[in-house]
Amino acid sequence: MTLERGNAFTPVASATMIWPWGASVAGGSVAAALSFLMNFGLSGIPGAVTTGIFFFALIGGIGGVIRKKGDRRGRRWAATYPFRYATAPALLGGGATAVMSYIASVIGSFAIFSGLFGAVFAGLGVGLVLWVIIGVTAMVVGNKNA
Repeated sequence: MTLERGNAFTPVASATMIWPWGASVAGGSVAAALSFLMNFGLSGIPGAVTTGIFFFALIGGIGGVIRKKGDRRGRRWAATYPFRYATAPALLGGGATAVMSYIASVIGSFAIFSGLFGAVFAGLGVGLVLWVIIGVTAMVVGNKNA
């Protein structure tokens, strides 16, 4: 995968080439485990998975820009286009939140249709928060001369 101009998969390629996979998985797992322990029971599982995926995307998105390992072209692209870079982790976190919120609403109250709208808005909110946090961090911390 290259990061040339006009490549349709540039945000995904940039995000995956410089993503700190070990730290992201560890941080997401710890956050999910702590969230599950705080909300013990069957209804706590979707919330714990959502929390884990949120922190997985957050640590991965920010860690890809901050750390100096990985592909220098990917880091440079992420620093040059910070909000394009933030799109991939935001879509991952927002989409997973929407799916898990819908599953939680169906498990909790069997609200098949009414839970769908709440899940979509929860996913949009989480995606927006991730997009802003990762984009601003990449804009401020990113090294355009990498």
